[in-house]
Amino acid sequence: MLPGAAALGTSSQRRRERTDSPLRRWVRFMLREADGQGDWVMSVVIALAAVWVRAAVGLGGWSGRGKPPLHGDLEAQRHWMELTLHLPLSRWYEYDLLYWGLDYPPLTAYVSWTCGAIGSLVPGLAPHLALDSSRGSEDPLLILFLRSSVLALDVLLYMPPVLFFLSRRLHGRGRRTRTIAILSVLLQPSLVLIDHGHFQYNSIMLGLCAGCFALLYSSLPNADAGVASTGPAAAGAQGDKRKELKTDLSRQVSYQYIAAAVLFSLALCFKQMALYFAPAVFAVMLGRCWGLAGVGFERGFICFASIGAVTALTFLVMFAPWLTSLASIGQVIHRIFPLARGIFEDKVANLWCLLSVLPLPARYKLKNAMTSAALARLSLGTTLATILAPCVHLFAAAAQTVQMEMFLDEDKVNATPSAAQERLARLAPSEGSVLSGGARSNADRRRQARSFAAASETGGSELGSLFAGRSALNGAAPSVSGSIMGLSALGSEAERPLIASKTPSPAAQVLPYALLSVSLSFFLFGFQTHEKSVLLPLLPLTLLLTVKGDEWGGGAGATDWEWAVLGNNVGVFSMWPLLQKDGQSLQYLVLVLFWNWAIGSAPFSALRSHRQTFIGWASAAIHAGILFLHALEILLPLLLPGLEQRVTSRYPDIYAVLNVLLSAPALGLLWAWALKRQLEVGLACGIEPLGLLGGAQKKQRKTPAAAKRSEAAKASH
Repeated sequence: MLPGAAALGTSSQRRRERTDSPLRRWVRFMLREADGQGDWVMSVVIALAAVWVRAAVGLGGWSGRGKPPLHGDLEAQRHWMELTLHLPLSRWYEYDLLYWGLDYPPLTAYVSWTCGAIGSLVPGLAPHLALDSSRGSEDPLLILFLRSSVLALDVLLYMPPVLFFLSRRLHGRGRRTRTIAILSVLLQPSLVLIDHGHFQYNSIMLGLCAGCFALLYSSLPNADAGVASTGPAAAGAQGDKRKELKTDLSRQVSYQYIAAAVLFSLALCFKQMALYFAPAVFAVMLGRCWGLAGVGFERGFICFASIGAVTALTFLVMFAPWLTSLASIGQVIHRIFPLARGIFEDKVANLWCLLSVLPLPARYKLKNAMTSAALARLSLGTTLATILAPCVHLFAAAAQTVQMEMFLDEDKVNATPSAAQERLARLAPSEGSVLSGGARSNADRRRQARSFAAASETGGSELGSLFAGRSALNGAAPSVSGSIMGLSALGSEAERPLIASKTPSPAAQVLPYALLSVSLSFFLFGFQTHEKSVLLPLLPLTLLLTVKGDEWGGGAGATDWEWAVLGNNVGVFSMWPLLQKDGQSLQYLVLVLFWNWAIGSAPFSALRSHRQTFIGWASAAIHAGILFLHALEILLPLLLPGLEQRVTSRYPDIYAVLNVLLSAPALGLLWAWALKRQLEVGLACGIEPLGLLGGAQKKQRKTPAAAKRSEAAKASH
């Protein structure tokens, strides 16, 4: 064998070892054996796998099982069904507040009422939803109903938005890659263990947020849209048509931002913890309005007013029953934001809990050195300071996205397909950069070239399919209103060419990292943090998962995957004391190990790799700490029971404290990486936050035709 061939074979083998995983091999086998029905078969298999894992976790214990008088979160959810079913709305936030008084926004109460109404129709279940007399009920039929309700709502309100987001983010990727990413996200241990083990309905809020993020994840315009002129006479008309199409695309994106505002408002009306995402969502929406104002003040104002109107209307509808008096709405707000509680609950992996468990003299402890109000102000100031930079950056990205959508040079009259692509390339990330959504390999470049050609020669758009791969136009991205929602094209195939490319806009590329850094800031530095709140930053982090060793984006996908796996493992480990208390130890162990094995996570492989990376060493060190603490908690009582008894009698929360000492710095490291990664994405996109102050007042350069129209309009007035 020739030396070159041998080296090539060795390189290919190393690459397979670096990227292979049991999940990849299984998906490859299933798609090969499906015999032309891979899309349908994989859809069914994914749904069954996600449901089966959730149902299996639900066979274990739950929060407060057999622990009167208050029990736990399962009893709280049951009690809210009971009180909303039997009491008028005016008493929902006032009834027996010492026994699981309702402390979530109205949409939670409406969902509880709906579940209670359905449950009361089930034979034999009504007594377990009776007012007061049913408190503490743990009847098997009741548990089955409650478990089934959270499973049904998960399937209906969480999975579709997640699939919608992934269909947009991974558009143009291979079917195998998308399938692996979907399974990796849907089987994420943290949410499954909390909602279906501990028992809550977090998937509703997270699903609404995921739907909002999907609508905010827009694509750049297709540079070839409408460019098919055959001579100078037709060039002007084609240029005007292209401008019209790009204006249509910009309007589509604005409409989707308005729809995103509705979904996010509903998420806030379900659980107030969705506020963790609010600054980032507000920044990207405001940035779009600012960018549109640079095109025309009226467009920017209409977008801003529309977003504000639908947001206000959504809240008015949700809170309407309590708007009859200031006392009623004041009670609701007081229950939703109870500042009288401490700065954190239990042992949570954030800064304030970390400082409180450090071995410092009592007088230096935060709870002794500062009042609750002062701690709240300190927490608020720290949180605002840490979210300012990523929000300004996201604002700039959204404003720049509008410029890209509407960008037409003065020479558009003589535009050609290649010239249009070159103009867009001045603003869009260059192909081969770590951020470009374009092709990487030679084959991918050829497919992308065919996509551009098809977009300029053929009209219409295809209905997207999550598993169908590329459309009939050889990979051209569907209209942003398409994807798995199955919306039709803007017009007939003979009239409308594709106007959206498969390259994400700057706002879309920055969005996941901004959401991650902002939500982590709230978790690490915020007031009234609970350990389950880590589920919020884990949502955008998990949505970054693709496949092990992903080479998309010049290798950036592989790095994102490693950080996403590390963050998920740290997140679920930070909730270990809670899950252990709930009787979910076996489910925790099996699901976490299975998930890591399936996706191919090998945290210690960096120690023997010839390519040393920071994330590789950090992941190895943090995972070693996690394994050590688990081994210590298991083996110390077995090997040295006397020592363990003395230690726990003096320090009853020793294991929870050790958990915080490891988890909080690890999540802080993840937060720093999210900021760094967001900055990298912004630099590659050419985002200039410092140039925004005069952005709305900058006048666009006008083409001769546009200048004539403007002069004619002025003359008419």
